[in-house]
Amino acid sequence: MSNIIKISKPIIIKYEERETKLSKELKEKIEEFWKKAVEENPNLYNGTDYTIEKIEEDENEIKMIATKTNYAHYLYDERVVIKEKEYKCNVPWGGIILETKDNYLVLGEMDKTTSVPYCLQIPGGGIDKKDIYEGIININQTIKRELKEEINLNLEDIDYKIKYIEVPDKDRHAYGFIAMGKLAKTKEELQKHFEEYKKFLIQNNLEIEFNKLVFLDKNNAIKEFDMLKNPKRPYLSNLIKEIVRER
Repeated sequence: MSNIIKISKPIIIKYEERETKLSKELKEKIEEFWKKAVEENPNLYNGTDYTIEKIEEDENEIKMIATKTNYAHYLYDERVVIKEKEYKCNVPWGGIILETKDNYLVLGEMDKTTSVPYCLQIPGGGIDKKDIYEGIININQTIKRELKEEINLNLEDIDYKIKYIEVPDKDRHAYGFIAMGKLAKTKEELQKHFEEYKKFLIQNNLEIEFNKLVFLDKNNAIKEFDMLKNPKRPYLSNLIKEIVRER
C-alpha cells in the first residue's frame, strides 16, 4: 500500500537527458526477468521510462530531478523490488481521480490486453517524451493525454487541481502526481459517454485501455472499494481514504 500525501506547494520536475546508472549485476537480473515477463505476457513493451533521482524542497516549491530509464527497470522494481536505494526506479506518473456531478468517484478497470489485466486504477500513466518541454516535465500534459486516451474527456473542461502525491515506500517506488477533478456529468452521463467511446475504439480497431468504468458512491467509497475483487493499484486505497477524510 502506497503513501499518499496532500500537497500545497508547486512542483517543478527538471529532466536531465541521461541514462540512470545501474550495476552490471542488476542489469543482467533485469534482462532475465524481462525475458520471462514477455513470455508470460506478449503485450509488454520495453519503452523509455523515467525515474526521480533527486528532490529538493524549500518554503516555496518542491524541485525534482528526473533521468531516463526503461519499462523493464520499472517493472522489475515493482514486482521483485530493488533493495539498493540508488538503483530504485522512482518512476513519475500523473493521474486524476474524477468525481461526478452526483458525487461518485470514478475508477477504470484495465482491459485484458494490457500489462495489468482487470486492474483498477485512476485515469493516468507514465511520462511520455511529448510531456517534456525545454527540460521540464509537464505533469498536467501527462494527465491531459492519458484522460483523453482512456476516457475521451478533455482536461480543459474539468475543474481540477493536483492535490496529492504518491511517495515511495519500502515496496513501491513511484512518485504519482494526482489531481482531483469535478465533472459536470452525472454517473449515468459519464457511463453513456464511455460506452460510446469504447464502441468507437472497437469499430476502428484501436487500443482499448479501460475495459469499463467503476463508480464508488463517495459516501460509502471505502466499503465499496474494499468489496471489489479486482487487482488494485497500490496507491488507490489510501487515496480514497484521504479523499473521504476531507469531505
